[in-house]
Amino acid sequence: MGLNCVRPVDPLCAVIPRNIELDASSVKQSELPIIFLIGGPGAGKTTQCTRLAEHYGFCTIISRELLRNEVTTGSQRGVILAYLMSEGKLVPADVMMELIKAKMLNSLGTTRGFLLSGFPREKIQCQHFNRQIRPPDLVLYLYVRNSLLMDRILARAITATERQERGIDENWRRIKEHSRMIKPILKYYKKQLVIIDGEKDELEVFQDICNAVDNILVNFPSTSEEKEVN
Repeated sequence: MGLNCVRPVDPLCAVIPRNIELDASSVKQSELPIIFLIGGPGAGKTTQCTRLAEHYGFCTIISRELLRNEVTTGSQRGVILAYLMSEGKLVPADVMMELIKAKMLNSLGTTRGFLLSGFPREKIQCQHFNRQIRPPDLVLYLYVRNSLLMDRILARAITATERQERGIDENWRRIKEHSRMIKPILKYYKKQLVIIDGEKDELEVFQDICNAVDNILVNFPSTSEEKEVN
């Protein structure tokens, strides 16, 4: 099961409570860097996201964690999201954006920038983000071959053989779905895009990412000067 899934929308999505008055203009005006870190399941996004947050003092916004946190609230929205995710159905882009905006607004006074991991998952999310906040300053794509993504997923799986067989089919579906959905996103953000070889050693990948981040931080002098050096 993939969180923030990309299967057909369920009619139940129409009754998910929305907060249409949530205004993110203060995020837009903050002049803080916004970075997307995207890649397939098993590409290493969470690992690198954690390192980058510690290194630069960024606020990390991991899409699957936002969804899980909403589910744990037990709210009406959380209950519906739990159902949608359990069925592998699409979480509406506007709902995903509300969760992201709330996180950004809550962190605005304490962060040196925003690092979004696992977002966007489809082109419509790009459009919502650009319209409601602003385009990101950098889009990092951790490229890993599909076969290696599967190897990594299986390597970290601790399941019974029978469950693992079912998991293989499901994971292949997730990987193939990612390959299909990522292409229009990479094209949409081609001006901000930096492709990172995610098949390298973990520390090498981190260094390559840091080089890309440092290149855009020159446009944010205060952030660059205050950057935490590790």
